[in-house]
Amino acid sequence: MEFKVNEIVVHCREGLSKIVGETEIAGNQYFVIVSRKNPKENIYVLKSRTENIIRPVMNETEAKEVINYMKTVEAGFISNTKQRRDLYKKKLLSGNVYDLAYLSRQLYFFNYYNSHGQLVKLGPTDLQMLKDAESILFDEFAISFKCDREKVEEVVTQLIV
Repeated sequence: MEFKVNEIVVHCREGLSKIVGETEIAGNQYFVIVSRKNPKENIYVLKSRTENIIRPVMNETEAKEVINYMKTVEAGFISNTKQRRDLYKKKLLSGNVYDLAYLSRQLYFFNYYNSHGQLVKLGPTDLQMLKDAESILFDEFAISFKCDREKVEEVVTQLIV
């Protein structure tokens, strides 16, 4: 994929970011990226290895497809804490928009009932990963739908119903 300076992209770990320049380090060409999350920190991405690290922002049609996918996601509680956290972390760091959508939808199913009807609450680490996924996804939706970030939840809710 061909990226340009001043282009808004999605970084797999940092979310919405901007390519602010290019540089050469030890004979290799890098993009210099600044994320919205950490604007004082530069991220260097090897130009020849951008795949799975940065991607273009979704357009509106792609965003609607992701929301349609979100409609199909069901509550998926894994009772084993380590397995659940490993899954959440893997999906969060994948940079894949459908993995982020899955996690965001799990946040919607914040409280779960196990097979015995007992309420199961997620721990703070799990919740933080789900919130991070939602934040990355909803920041991108704001650009995709050309709306204020504060209105994204309303837009998504209207499309999911």
